[in-house]
Amino acid sequence: MHSPIPFSWSVRWVIIAMVVLNVASCKKESDDDPVVPQPPAVHGLVIEHHVDGAAAVLDAMNYITESGTTYSISRLNYYISGIVLQGMNGTANDTIKGPYYIGDQGTTRFTLGTLQAGEYSGAGLFLGLPPDLNVTGGLPNTMENVNMAWPDPMGGGYHFLKLEGHFDSGISTPGFAMHVGNSAYLAQVVIAQPFTITSGSGDLVLRFNLNEIFRTPHTYDLANGNYSMGSATLMGQLRDNAADAFSIEYRP
Repeated sequence: MHSPIPFSWSVRWVIIAMVVLNVASCKKESDDDPVVPQPPAVHGLVIEHHVDGAAAVLDAMNYITESGTTYSISRLNYYISGIVLQGMNGTANDTIKGPYYIGDQGTTRFTLGTLQAGEYSGAGLFLGLPPDLNVTGGLPNTMENVNMAWPDPMGGGYHFLKLEGHFDSGISTPGFAMHVGNSAYLAQVVIAQPFTITSGSGDLVLRFNLNEIFRTPHTYDLANGNYSMGSATLMGQLRDNAADAFSIEYRP
């Protein structure tokens, strides 16, 4: 007949068993700790201006139009709106309504929130405002919007574009003012340029080549039309030329 285990050893085995179970329990809890969620990606819209690849600098007589005229830029104000990112390979289209006002010294980066990650074949946008916003009082009464107002006797609403500066006439440097307004002259920009938006934060970049305003399909001659406001012919040429004035890319 076996002798009973002393009480003191029984207590020790119980304690050892409890420690082992506790260690195992802690290990399991550690393994099952929830993963801390990462904050959602934040995307921005960045607007850049250039003249055939050279950064656009105000008040510098550095640029040459398609017709061979040297010019400078002293003012650039416009709206963009209705940006549609064209999805491909299973990516749905994504729409960024806007509108966004871009000024000489204003903000060139806007926070968008989160865009859909995926592949895109290009984009489309308006240089200006859609008809439902292009009415007098259609935008908030900020100083920028007030300064972009289009005269009521000419239809009301807002300027879509103000591009001003000076050009070399060969004799002097007169000013020019490329002003476009009225919904009939709303430029629909098409950008056939693939890009990919990744899952992390980054910026959607729109680059405006100002020389395209003077290039195609109409070779715009400042000497024969340095003031466009009120001219259906000149505003129509500027509208048409703006259709391919933007490029797009995504920067993670």
